[in-house]
Amino acid sequence: MSLIDHFNSFAVAFEACVIEDRWERLGDYFAENATYWNVGGPDPMIKGRLAIIDYLKNDVSNNDRRFDSRKLKAISEPTVDVNKLSRLWRCTYTLAGVPNLVVEGEARYEFVGELICTLEEEITPESMERYVEWMEKYGSRLRA
Repeated sequence: MSLIDHFNSFAVAFEACVIEDRWERLGDYFAENATYWNVGGPDPMIKGRLAIIDYLKNDVSNNDRRFDSRKLKAISEPTVDVNKLSRLWRCTYTLAGVPNLVVEGEARYEFVGELICTLEEEITPESMERYVEWMEKYGSRLRA
């Protein structure tokens, strides 16, 4: 199985977790000692498979689920360099009565065999500005 196939399998599993709120399936994709880097975020580094899965679950619960809908879209094909893969993404969040919130960034993965040992997520500076501005204007309308 190619690195892109492993990544695509992880992406499908992640989206299923978002829909079903059953996160244990992600354990098959991360090395036990994996790290998650939220570049520029409030929790810059998370260490360990279970801590990463817990962080992702909480992030979706505290952000994505508060909107009416969310649509994640790849805006570039994955690029591969030996055991590393990266791609650009765009996530559009909708909430009735307010403008959509569009956030873009890059996800970078490093694999050991079939397992993700490092995942880095970085939102573009422009998207971070939009996110902060949107939250200041409309954040009070989000579901609790």
